[in-house]
Amino acid sequence: MSIENPDPLTFEQIEKIQIDADKLKMGMFVCELDRPWSESPFVFQGFLLSNPEDVIRVREECKWVYIDVRKSINVRFDRHGKLTSTEASKSRGLTPGSSALTVDAPDKPVEQPGLLRQFRKILHRKTSNPTQDSFPRVLKSSVENRVQTNRLVTSIMDEIRLGKSIDTPAAKEAVAACVDNVMMNQDASLLLTRLRNKDEYTSEHSLNVAIISIAFGRHLGMDRKELNIVGLCGLLHDMGKMLTPIDILNKPGRLDEEEMDIMKQHPLDGREILLGTQQVMDTVIDTAYAHHERLNGQGYPRGIIGNEIPLFTRIVTIADVFDAITGDRVYRQGETAETALGILHRNAGSAFDEALVIKFIQTIGTYPLGTIIEMTNGEVGVVVDNNPRYRLRPKIKLLLDFDKQQREPKTIDLTTNPTDSVGNPYAIRKSHRAGSFDIDLSQHIQSYIKRI
Repeated sequence: MSIENPDPLTFEQIEKIQIDADKLKMGMFVCELDRPWSESPFVFQGFLLSNPEDVIRVREECKWVYIDVRKSINVRFDRHGKLTSTEASKSRGLTPGSSALTVDAPDKPVEQPGLLRQFRKILHRKTSNPTQDSFPRVLKSSVENRVQTNRLVTSIMDEIRLGKSIDTPAAKEAVAACVDNVMMNQDASLLLTRLRNKDEYTSEHSLNVAIISIAFGRHLGMDRKELNIVGLCGLLHDMGKMLTPIDILNKPGRLDEEEMDIMKQHPLDGREILLGTQQVMDTVIDTAYAHHERLNGQGYPRGIIGNEIPLFTRIVTIADVFDAITGDRVYRQGETAETALGILHRNAGSAFDEALVIKFIQTIGTYPLGTIIEMTNGEVGVVVDNNPRYRLRPKIKLLLDFDKQQREPKTIDLTTNPTDSVGNPYAIRKSHRAGSFDIDLSQHIQSYIKRI
């Protein structure tokens, strides 16, 4: 019995095909556009068309795209790469409403109806984008508030170490001031979270997580009361670490098994501290207890899964992880926002809530204000503004020339396709960690404040 040679062009061997935008269907995985990703409004470089709105959006932006056959779901092609049929979107792998572009809440059955209603209530709200107040003025106010709040957090932590209770009214007042500043100008508040002092990591981290959580909640459409709650959750989420030995908190390198067991105690310690504190709501206590839990059950201290993790905890967890990755520690430098968002994205749907991660990326942006950027021609600058439609094409204040020497500052807007001195279009090569090229972000913040 002989076996015929297989067709040299099988479905499995086709990796990507070009297709006109008007032929796009739900279930197709877009892997390339008819232009560079940096010239598109899309957050991700590759995404599944999981609902009709996604298809319409891509059709509006592109004439043709490339489809990754292997990553597409319920879409069939013949051996020449021609589309033959698509199956119903309700089949395996497609969950209409969960989108890399429109980012609605995933329509998945859960065991806790209360959580599902709360989840949909927030994620289905219209994204908040009110008029921003004067950037320099709000920045100055945010700086003043940050100094005061950081002192308060340090005081709270010192009191916990001494066995005293938390001054809850003062903490709530500090969070309310943070909410005010975020509501006036979110960019100004988020910019300050990029200022780092590795010797004050724990207090700065708690404050940063509060501010980032507030900004995240604002993007989700939370009202002021909810923003105050999620901000307090962020501010107090790590109080249990005040009972963790400092040599373990600041150990350079991997913790051994015994040390990790001690580290994993801090959510329980935080819960006990907050249970013994007056005027602290259950939501705040739950967040301190569960912010290291993961949807796949691989977290600690209890290893709970999915819908057992409260919504506000999921929100603060994402903010916590982002700030932890980007923050400088005594023993290591922080990573770029781009790196941190990539880690969150890769773990979305397993460790972290997928819809929330996508919303979070929209909140922060690939290149947040203050990000140090190197251009393809070698020039270096700092991101000073973002275009919400073209997230990968920010405004950049160029500070160094291609030899990395100081140059006359010049601001370029990548949405206008500017060119350099030899006529080549400016394009981003990569982002760099804070402090790279001896660029001091605090000096640029002071220059904004002086404009008042």
